[in-house]
Amino acid sequence: MSFSPRDFRDCLGQFATGVAVVTARANNGTKAGITINSFASVSLEPALVLFSVDRRAATHELFAGDCNRFCINILTQGQQPLSELFSSPVQDRWEDVLFEDDGHGVPKLVGSLATFSCKRHAIHDGGDHSIIVGQVKDIGLGKTGDPLLYYGGRYHSIEDIPSGNS
Repeated sequence: MSFSPRDFRDCLGQFATGVAVVTARANNGTKAGITINSFASVSLEPALVLFSVDRRAATHELFAGDCNRFCINILTQGQQPLSELFSSPVQDRWEDVLFEDDGHGVPKLVGSLATFSCKRHAIHDGGDHSIIVGQVKDIGLGKTGDPLLYYGGRYHSIEDIPSGNS
């Protein structure tokens, strides 16, 4: 490689992304969640989406093995504290989190812009990440508002995305 991992990360940071939290429930009933910005649509027929999870993440084995259902919750600007919570090492992330069942036994975050309740369709090798493909079983349009965005290593609103390189 002619570039460092830091340079690669800085270049990737020039792509503004939405922020989501993927939630799941382990076979033993424990709720889990992880903040992501690696969400993408894959196919309309069948309805498929994907996200990636770091192999070192505490929730990796849950998403790549233990559970086969998950919910992708697209966050609003006002849900930045949820994004921070689900990306932190806090043990009990669910203590003050408002959620409801998505109809498949998976916690769905209340107040999200949109939700995608999925059944795991495939897992692919993604280097230091696993790429999880889900078949969408249910969707929900939730709260209206602006999405929570991530750009240049920081949270942003639509209005404050800088032009050019930051």
